[in-house]
Amino acid sequence: MSLKWIMKLLMTTATKRSLILATKRRDPKKRLIKMLEKRIISKSSQDTYDFAKQLGEAIRFPLIIFLQGGMGAGKTLFSKGFVAGMGLLDEVTSPTYTIVNEYGNPPRVFHFDLYRLQDPDELYEMGFDDYLSQGCTLLLEWPDLVLDEAFEPRLEISLESRLETPEQREIILRTDNQKVAQVLNAL
Repeated sequence: MSLKWIMKLLMTTATKRSLILATKRRDPKKRLIKMLEKRIISKSSQDTYDFAKQLGEAIRFPLIIFLQGGMGAGKTLFSKGFVAGMGLLDEVTSPTYTIVNEYGNPPRVFHFDLYRLQDPDELYEMGFDDYLSQGCTLLLEWPDLVLDEAFEPRLEISLESRLETPEQREIILRTDNQKVAQVLNAL
């Protein structure tokens, strides 16, 4: 077995993915807090945008944000507010067909829409591990493919429709990261 063949084997997508995830795994023994959950009622699209902007202003460290909610729940609107809050002037659009959009230079934000992907390997084949290693904020719409991955630091945001008015949303934020929890508690 040649050294070249062994190196090729070691650098397969699955192996690279495992190496990256090993560096991003949360150690259960190092958990500093229990899961924090915060709920916000947004009465309008503008409220949702404003809250996301406030969060973007408060977050000044690399973070992986999972944006969950049905079609039209406001995931891209939330992303627009968050990116604006980070002080970035880029036009934020849904990455439905491009899969990923990049904003800023620095700070940089990578905005993913994983709706059309069928398998987590597709994400890693397009270089997701490279995005992870850049120390940037990642916004992931439709994150079901990677929900079980133990990325750190991580913030899960669910946008749920409320029955009172069509624009009203309940924004549910969850994290077990102490640094993220401190930011959420300050909002």
